[in-house]
Amino acid sequence: MTAVDRPAERTTADLLLEWDRQRPRSRQRELGWSEVGGCRRRAGYRLAGAEPTNPGGSVQAVLGTAIHDAVQQRLVETAAPEDLVEYPVEFAGIPGHLDRYEAEHARLVDVKTTSSRWLDHIKVHGPERSHLWQTNGYAAALIGQGRPVREIVIDYIARDTGDLHRWTGRPDPLQVKAALEWIRAVRSVPVDMLNRDYAPDGPFCQHCPFFNRCWDGATPGRDPRSVLLVEDPDAAGWAAKLWQARQDIAAAKDREAEAKGALDALRPNEAGGSDVLDVGFELGLLWTITDSERLDTTQVRAEYARVGARPPTKTSTSTKLSFVPLPDGPAP
Repeated sequence: MTAVDRPAERTTADLLLEWDRQRPRSRQRELGWSEVGGCRRRAGYRLAGAEPTNPGGSVQAVLGTAIHDAVQQRLVETAAPEDLVEYPVEFAGIPGHLDRYEAEHARLVDVKTTSSRWLDHIKVHGPERSHLWQTNGYAAALIGQGRPVREIVIDYIARDTGDLHRWTGRPDPLQVKAALEWIRAVRSVPVDMLNRDYAPDGPFCQHCPFFNRCWDGATPGRDPRSVLLVEDPDAAGWAAKLWQARQDIAAAKDREAEAKGALDALRPNEAGGSDVLDVGFELGLLWTITDSERLDTTQVRAEYARVGARPPTKTSTSTKLSFVPLPDGPAP
């Protein structure tokens, strides 16, 4: 067999993604509750019945699916007759699959996998809006079937550490109302005018099944977000937005430094991590002091120069955009 005839080698990641794309839920075309509250343009494509332009999916999502499948298998073996496992529901015409419903406690449980970094964020800030809307949508569907729901649980599991954080709450009709209003707003706007709610270089966009269609029209060889100027060719307006954003960042950094400096009067530790301090705010304060060592590049260059050699370097490219006075105009 020649190199031309030999089939392309598939990595383990390729095989995992192939498996994931064959699952019925991966081939779902209509908008589901798991996408409500996420990217509005992606939801718009779903509601419009658009065909995906990209395979979508990620290895991280496959790992999450494996965890769900393991939990589902065990629950099927141990669940009470009235319990529900991987149960299809529908509310307001939007379908979904709840992970489990424990009838004895009237408890709806949903499992989410995440990174340990984002898990730390959730511990402080709580569940994402889309997760609250999804689980409350499931609860509304169950209540519509005559099944009581007294508690909603979201189990967050970090894929890289196995750490688990359990959030609990009660069904909230206002969350369902907000979700339905969001869906109505998406339906009322032509899909090509809907917001792109995530960055094109981020994981949500990178694994979106509509990525190519969504960012089509960008200037070749430039940032995919250059399509925004193509759609709205107001360069002065975009420059004003950039200027204001940088002013806001600078002001926010000043406020942060001021508040952090003031609170340093309460810092109890000189090294390591402190105990959590309750100052009457809704969250506690935790100081962490770490020592780090950085390469002394000046010394390294001097040592290489001493022996007549150049230190190894790695080329990288970055794009800097600055504001400068116009030759014949006033300074900003």
